[in-house]
Parts: sequence; structure tokens; C-alpha cells
Amino acid sequence: MGIPDVKRIVVVALTLLVLGIPSLAFTGEGSDGAEEVSLPPTLVTEGATPATELEATFTASESSAERGYTLGLSSIQYAPIPSFGLKLAIPFVVRDPKDPVPSVGGIGDVSVMAKYAPLMLPAQKFALATGLKLTFPTGSERRELGGAFAVAPFIAAGKGFGPFSLQADVTYSWQLNQPRMIEPEEEGEDPFQPDKEEGVTANVTGTYSPLERLALILELNGVTVTKGDEELKDRVQLYLTPGLSVELAKSWNLRAGAQLPVTSARDFDYNVIVILTKGF
Repeated sequence: MGIPDVKRIVVVALTLLVLGIPSLAFTGEGSDGAEEVSLPPTLVTEGATPATELEATFTASESSAERGYTLGLSSIQYAPIPSFGLKLAIPFVVRDPKDPVPSVGGIGDVSVMAKYAPLMLPAQKFALATGLKLTFPTGSERRELGGAFAVAPFIAAGKGFGPFSLQADVTYSWQLNQPRMIEPEEEGEDPFQPDKEEGVTANVTGTYSPLERLALILELNGVTVTKGDEELKDRVQLYLTPGLSVELAKSWNLRAGAQLPVTSARDFDYNVIVILTKGF
């Protein structure tokens, strides 16, 4: 799959998200954008509704080369109005290579996101949002903890159907800064300049709530690197992510899941995700 094919997939995905909106928007019911739309929390998919919340996330992943751990504030979000919110994410990363070299850890790349939901229809339990995420190179590039300055526009949508809900997002990310030169492993070879990273992600989440405080989550997560990692470039990665969401108390939610690859192209063999959210 080449870059033109990936870009066509992005266009088709965005079109599918937008199709059907006119029929909802002109029903004349619940079109007040100042009202809130209630949709369940997700694991990987970006939700379509801004919120005021504090969220902590722990992930543990393993690949053929290393184990990785991330613990941090994945969402410090403030929504002054239901249709607009700002989100700050601060990760702390640990890399544990399987080769006999020391583990490394430290702060990763901090990101800031602005999300705007121009269409919120409470009566139909539907929301459409767009936004922009900026990632700053606060992590050490030399220690492979980050180091990317990137911009990523996205679109997200969500629809509730009684105890069921569907949510989806599509994002395209561009790295703005030049990656550092890679020194040759053997003498006489020239240093190598990697390409700036670019890629598209697309996620779909289905949620079913059999009980008031309990929800079952199933996500399909797709990633395609269009520039950067030569091993994964232009190869579609697909991950299936089953999980569970529990309302511990009013405004407190705990959810957990495991990202499992279903394609030969993969960045990891598994990724365990645990998220604790406090809403305000």
C-alpha cells in the first residue's frame, strides 16, 4: 500500500464520518450546541465530546526488541463550554531493552490538544468534533523517549443507540522538526538522516452497557506510517482492543484493555492499558 492509497483511505474515512450528519442536523431536535452529549469513555479512540477531567494512564507493552512502560497524566482537560475543550498530556516513559543494555526512563513528549464540537445533538446522542494536537519534543531523542515536534489534525464522531454506542476518529500526524542523524555502526560509513515521521491513525470503538455502571469495550485501531520507520512504512497495522469500563463512584471511571495485533505489521506484540478518570 503506497502513500496515495493511504491518503484515499483517509478521505474515505472522513467522508463516512460526515455522511449521515445532514439527516441528523436537520431533524430539528436537540440541535442546541450548548447542550451536552453523553458518550461512554474509550481506551484508544479520541472521544467526540470535550470534558473537564483529570486522567491517569498506565501502559505496558512488549515487542521483539524491548518492553515499554508509560505512566502519566494522559488528560488534564478543561472544557469551559460543552463544545470546546483544551487537553494537556504529560507522559513518563520507561524503555527496557531485551539486549544487555541499561533501561532508560524519563519524561516523554508533552502534547496539547484543542477540540471543538460544532455539532452536538443530545436527543440523538450524536456528536461531531474536530481539533488539533501539538506534540512538543520534551522527551530525549537520543534515549528514544521522544523528541518529535509534531502537528496532528483530527476528526471524531460518536453516536449512542440505547445501551450501545459507536465512536470513531481519524488523525493525520506530521513531524515538523528534523530527526537527529544516526551514527553508522561500522567505520567508513556515512551518518544516516531519517525521514520526518508522518502517519495516519483511524480508530473505531463499540461499547455495550449491560448494567448501569459496567460497559464492555471493543476497539479496532489502525495505524499506517507513511514516512519514517522503514520497517513499517506503508504497511497497515491493525490492533483489536477488548476492554472493560467500570464506574467506581460518581464521576470516577476505571477502564482496562489489551491491544492485540491482528496483522504481521506491528509496533508491539501486546499493549496493556489501564486508565483512571475523574470528571468534574
